[in-house]
Amino acid sequence: MVAPMLDVQAWPVVHWRDIVHAFRPDHAAGEAQVKTLRTNQVLSDGIRFTRRNSHRLAGIGTLYSRLNVGAAVLHRRKDKDAARMYCAAARKIEEELMTLLKHQQLDASELEPTAVPSPGAWRVLRPLCELTDASLASLPPVPEEECIPGILQSTDGRKVRFAEAGPDGLDHELPYAMMEAAGLSVGDPALLLSEFTGATIITRLQPGLLVEETEEEQNADPAAAPVRDLKFHQPLDEDVRAALFAKFRSE
Repeated sequence: MVAPMLDVQAWPVVHWRDIVHAFRPDHAAGEAQVKTLRTNQVLSDGIRFTRRNSHRLAGIGTLYSRLNVGAAVLHRRKDKDAARMYCAAARKIEEELMTLLKHQQLDASELEPTAVPSPGAWRVLRPLCELTDASLASLPPVPEEECIPGILQSTDGRKVRFAEAGPDGLDHELPYAMMEAAGLSVGDPALLLSEFTGATIITRLQPGLLVEETEEEQNADPAAAPVRDLKFHQPLDEDVRAALFAKFRSE
């Protein structure tokens, strides 16, 4: 049996607090910052859902495409044009997500970051990751930003040990408050993001999605892989997009 290799990717949807934390990493997250982003047209509408506990109403939530995080960072860095490009791409992805959820008969609550995905959730999360990557390939990158995937492995109550993914990954000691601000816990996969803004370095955590792949899958010929396993690194044209989602909806 081939031992699985671990791959930590960005969770493709986020909560409003993740977006606000990227916009104002030095402030407590608040609804006023959400209003600011909406007023400046750099935040998509998101997808609202109902949380339930034992079949009882437990609150209302909203999930957003993670491209809104990039839009928030770019808006903070006063690149409004690029921020609005990210927001427009996020809206398109959320439209596709609504269609996927409908065809999989799945509630958006099953896609919440840090939850353990069900088989049905994986059938939405995988194509959603691919569409997000495809959109990012056509967008200007966030300048001077480094992203390191890894796992939050342990804490002594003051510091958190963040272990980079991969056999040669390094360990980083992070403030416990950084993990709390991101709504994460020990054991969660995460992305450690660092922005170099001249005189200062801004670091923050973002929820990660742990994807397991066998070595056999990694070494497989991409030309022979099924449509759902292909990772697109170029913008999708309309014919490819239609074929891709036709495949997903038939499963």
